[in-house]
Amino acid sequence: MEKHELLNQTLKPVDRVLDFSVAALRKANLYTPLKKSLYETTKLLLNAQFKMNHHLRVYGTENVPREGGAVFAINHQSWLDAQVVTAACPRKISFMAKSEFKTWPILHHVIDLTDSVYVHRGGDDGALENAIAHLREGGCVGIFPEGTIPGEEDIPRWDVEPDTGLLRGKSGVVRLAMRAGVPIIPVGVSGTGKAFPPEAYPRLEQLPLVKPEPIEVRFGEPIFLKKRAEEEISYDQLRGMTDRVMRAISHLVDHSMGYVPMNVPIAVKDKPGRIPPTPYRNQPLGDKTRIGVLVLHGFTSHVSCVSDLRFPLDEMKLPYRIPVLRGHGGEWTDLKGVTAEQWYEDAEDSLLDLLTECRRVVVVGLSMGGLVALDLAARRRKQVVGVATVAAALKFKDPLSALTPLIAKVIPSWPSPKAFHDKELEKQRNRNYPRFPTPAFAELYRYAADVENRLSFVSADALIVGSRRDQIVHGKAAEIIHERISSRRKELVWFEESGHEMLLDMEAPKVMAAVAEFIRSLASSSSAEEE
Repeated sequence: MEKHELLNQTLKPVDRVLDFSVAALRKANLYTPLKKSLYETTKLLLNAQFKMNHHLRVYGTENVPREGGAVFAINHQSWLDAQVVTAACPRKISFMAKSEFKTWPILHHVIDLTDSVYVHRGGDDGALENAIAHLREGGCVGIFPEGTIPGEEDIPRWDVEPDTGLLRGKSGVVRLAMRAGVPIIPVGVSGTGKAFPPEAYPRLEQLPLVKPEPIEVRFGEPIFLKKRAEEEISYDQLRGMTDRVMRAISHLVDHSMGYVPMNVPIAVKDKPGRIPPTPYRNQPLGDKTRIGVLVLHGFTSHVSCVSDLRFPLDEMKLPYRIPVLRGHGGEWTDLKGVTAEQWYEDAEDSLLDLLTECRRVVVVGLSMGGLVALDLAARRRKQVVGVATVAAALKFKDPLSALTPLIAKVIPSWPSPKAFHDKELEKQRNRNYPRFPTPAFAELYRYAADVENRLSFVSADALIVGSRRDQIVHGKAAEIIHERISSRRKELVWFEESGHEMLLDMEAPKVMAAVAEFIRSLASSSSAEEE
């Protein structure tokens, strides 16, 4: 008997109570009338649970049609996925569930509550017709096109597609949507694989307990796939449509939040040179575009502190890279022994990689990333057409920072300072290191002085963004940058409420818009010059 079957046996008593309760409600003709309110109550409870335990964040609900049928194509990381999407979606979703779940305790009641459809593996025309009928009646159907969770059964995690980081999609999602004549809504779920991986359930290689890891759900723009009634769709066409859906899903997933963090697209192992981990990059556009964008995170920062910039960049159809700089993306102790030269080297490698798709680059940097951005603009003047710094760490507020070289010799580590003013946003979005090795900050302090000495070499168009209430960086940092760089076109923009994490804190949308507009203006002027 499999381990998960043993666990299912322990749930049988609870299932019997549910069986008895549902049977009693059916006998009294109350189950059907109560079903909708039971579903809504369950959804509210799930939503509250995920927000409390996992700081659930939901984006893109405006892409979910308010009425009419729709197929939701969802990536699969965990047994939490269906519950999370149910809680996050403004519409009721009926899922396509494996037929063997009919006998699973508790789960079969949940499946019944959502009016989900059981499917036999290997093809099930009856289930497909039921799902089509439900869609044509205006219902929503959720499908996991990967078919299973990577790492759950006989399929290892590394058996994913290099361009998506997902298992190869099955074409059922496309066939279902085309036959029903409804759109496909791609859905990216992030963090569930870390909160409740298959190692916990169903493999039971670790305690089957859900961990309080952050979870995100993103609903993408609808994909409309149409064909004429008499048109025959070839296998290649079907494969191409399915791959398109899988790429759309992948783009909505934060692959750095996985049980095993990944960089997507997955680099070819024998690629020459050291390209730093890059969780966020878009698909190559073919011919070189005029402008690309390199986005750099801060000291002790998780890449998510800047990664939301990828959404306006996608709208502008600009290639970009958002790399993880040396010492980041793991544990705070990984910063031990890392040098500023390595941070610069990682950023420069990503810049050179980006230049395979564009002619010149705009570099955007937060905090430490702002220093690296200025350094790149000073050293690579021909390639860097623009630089945008956000709370660049040139000068520090804490008077003890000047003593860092001495402190580093006697105090090995230090707690990371507060970087948010909105406590709720900090609780939801702060994924930065809680501490840092003191010698690593001494390295950052030294690097700030080096970059200050090179400011006059910066001639690219510049946007300098600062906050009057930055807890970490002194206000004079932005003023020094603005005064000393040699750029003909430069602008200093102040915000009044934000903490140091300006792209995540209370004024984040406005800060994001200012940076995006700066990039947009450079892209437009570059296009006009070449025309």
